[in-house]
Amino acid sequence: MKRIIKSIAAMCVAALALTGCKGNTTAEDSSAYTWNVAMNVSESTLNYKMMEKFKELIEERSNGQVQVNLYANGLLGNDTEQMQGLIEGSYDFSTTITSGLTSFVPAYGVFDCPNAFPDLDTLRAVLDDEKFVELLNQYSETANIKLMGMTDAGFRETTSNVPVTTADGFKGIKIRVIQNPYHIAYWQDLGANALAMDFSEVYVGLQQKTIDAQENPYMNIVANKFYETQDYVIETNHLAHVIVFLMNNQLYESLPEDMQELVDQCAYEAVLYTRGLADESIASDKKIIVDSGTEIIELPVEEREKMKDMASDVYDKIRADIGDELVDTMLGSIEANKAE
Repeated sequence: MKRIIKSIAAMCVAALALTGCKGNTTAEDSSAYTWNVAMNVSESTLNYKMMEKFKELIEERSNGQVQVNLYANGLLGNDTEQMQGLIEGSYDFSTTITSGLTSFVPAYGVFDCPNAFPDLDTLRAVLDDEKFVELLNQYSETANIKLMGMTDAGFRETTSNVPVTTADGFKGIKIRVIQNPYHIAYWQDLGANALAMDFSEVYVGLQQKTIDAQENPYMNIVANKFYETQDYVIETNHLAHVIVFLMNNQLYESLPEDMQELVDQCAYEAVLYTRGLADESIASDKKIIVDSGTEIIELPVEEREKMKDMASDVYDKIRADIGDELVDTMLGSIEANKAE
């Protein structure tokens, strides 16, 4: 019965969201635009805080012309349903991570190129690279999606009960990965035993030692208390955990130029704000981990470069699937933005 009630409640919320889209107004609502944001994350996440900041900025600067409604925790459906709703125009905005977007826009698989980014400064410069973003948007717009901006939650790191200080140290380790062919291939290239496992099963798997390791950004390692079951966090920095800010492209194109400029400005400021939160979150999470007694191991740059070389065939797979242009554009931007 509780499940039925919850489903009915979600349907009601979705129905209310649909009636508020794209400028519908009532006597009680003088907003020229009422937009709905579909999210499958909680209010504590960086994704949510980014959209919350966007709401604050655009409602204030539009002088009451815009109202933004935030729907978190999957109230408007699961990840797939939300993305389909965004594409079809049922919802106006959404946010996810790049790996959650590849089923709809395969080009975002470019972020699965392993150990591509040497540091966060370089990553963020690439995320703002106009040529790279424009190219990504060309692919996005074919699916009726407008990429408004990208932020991050740092890099994905590895937790393990085995201390690893070299690229060869991952051989034989049983590691949980998401169901992504590039991720699986990467860990296999390092000699690890990559096991796809539902996220909800990871903590128990680590606790019962059916797996030795897992990989996630710091925020997930702490939020899910994976460090409680692991002796080490190895800073592999193997993938950037990139958060995307998305808008229905048809809606964006329908806006007058001054409103497009306002949306662009508020979205970018919300992205920059979230990057600051990410830095604070990473520092706080690392302190929690160290205070718990779990050791953080920083892999030397040369070992991370070796990991990249060992997984060169993953780059080949990605090129075969999405083409050379996007991969070369991203790698060229990385080289151009590396710290001297």
